[in-house]
Amino acid sequence: AYKVDTTADGAEVPRRDGQALPGHLTLPRTCHVGYYLLDQGRVQLEERLHYRPKGWTQLQGWILGHPTLFYLGSTLLLTLLLLGLVTLYVLRVGGSAWAVGGVLLLTVIPVLTLVSNWMNWLVTHTLPPRVLPKLDFSEGIPAQYRTMVVIPALITSKAEVATLFNELEQHYLRNPDPYLTFALLSDFSDADQEVMPTDAALLAQAQSLADGLNERYPQQPFYFFHRRRRWNASEKRWLGWERKRGKIHEFNQLLRGASDTSYTVQHGNVAVLSQTRYVITLDADTVLPNEGAHRLIGTLAHPLNHAEFAAQTSKVSAGYTILQPRTMIKPNSANRSLFTRIFAGDSGLDLYTLAVSDLYQDLFGAGIYVGKGIYDVDAFERSLVGRVPDNSLLSHDLFEGVHGRVGLATDIILYEDYPPHYLVTMLRLHRWVRGDWQLLPWLFPNPPRL
Repeated sequence: AYKVDTTADGAEVPRRDGQALPGHLTLPRTCHVGYYLLDQGRVQLEERLHYRPKGWTQLQGWILGHPTLFYLGSTLLLTLLLLGLVTLYVLRVGGSAWAVGGVLLLTVIPVLTLVSNWMNWLVTHTLPPRVLPKLDFSEGIPAQYRTMVVIPALITSKAEVATLFNELEQHYLRNPDPYLTFALLSDFSDADQEVMPTDAALLAQAQSLADGLNERYPQQPFYFFHRRRRWNASEKRWLGWERKRGKIHEFNQLLRGASDTSYTVQHGNVAVLSQTRYVITLDADTVLPNEGAHRLIGTLAHPLNHAEFAAQTSKVSAGYTILQPRTMIKPNSANRSLFTRIFAGDSGLDLYTLAVSDLYQDLFGAGIYVGKGIYDVDAFERSLVGRVPDNSLLSHDLFEGVHGRVGLATDIILYEDYPPHYLVTMLRLHRWVRGDWQLLPWLFPNPPRL
């Protein structure tokens, strides 16, 4: 006997038999009617109604029930078919065994690319899209879903600090809400010593800007958190522990009351930090549109999207710990130079901002995390417990998304800059490739662990 009551401040409070449930407890997904209409409970509903799907509907049900077998099996069969046709052609024109081997070596990658593109097109044009259910928070975010918008960044100059706080202010103006706060999570750049001569001035400026914004807006929603440098024996430099991944991890610990993080500066109303349930993380050049935060929070808060874990483990069995919205290029950024006018939007060079592939959500029920989105603090941390040794991951987004399970919300959009020049694009691509190579050990049976 579950129901949801609404308090005077608009917060939804789950109750059972007239008694309020603990604040951290959420209703099981099986208590929501959508579970039987849109989720795994639909099979139970069909059985109770003695419904037997036929034809295309039955085939769709089998595909969605065996997505990996369907996708990889079809890809393998089509690839072997095309390679077989190539082999027959070479033999018919008198090619030797060496010629056949050479031709196959040259054509296997183009054939795989062709088949993958065709399979992606087929899936997205035949299977219905999986649109994530949402709660309507357009009138305000309930207190139990308090969320903080954060920008993890390096601060290297006073101009950069001013720009970052200006971005925070713009995010607030586009998404004002009493239960939505905004924070800069900063590190200094790598150095040969723990403290550099310019550090104190940058910290003083950042705290002053945060105070100025809180004086301007009565809700005082702005925060500044900064980490000290720590010695990294592997790189023989002083730097922020584990860079961006460590910055987010330590911030999550800070939200849950940890006192041993390297966040030496905690500026703002820290008394409410423990009440933060979700975090929206953005890059310095990302634009969070009007009502974008409310829609992201309303989506992750829906009972069918809550992360559920297998018994006594950190493996996510249903729902999501992260939601990845669609990322698009700012129109002014796409017209910044001749390079951007030619290549902005070209998927061959810019996999990052076009990583919206509905294929993953529509077929597998989960997407790919590219580092900008919303996550549930407790569920996100639980999904990664004991999985990441120090100094092992540079590109952490894909890793976190695989373990935390990502919901792809392509009807919610973020905007960001496109690299202005070819050299900047290649440097970014080099960093991604280097980071992705570091993920290879996790493909083997005994992956690295703490």
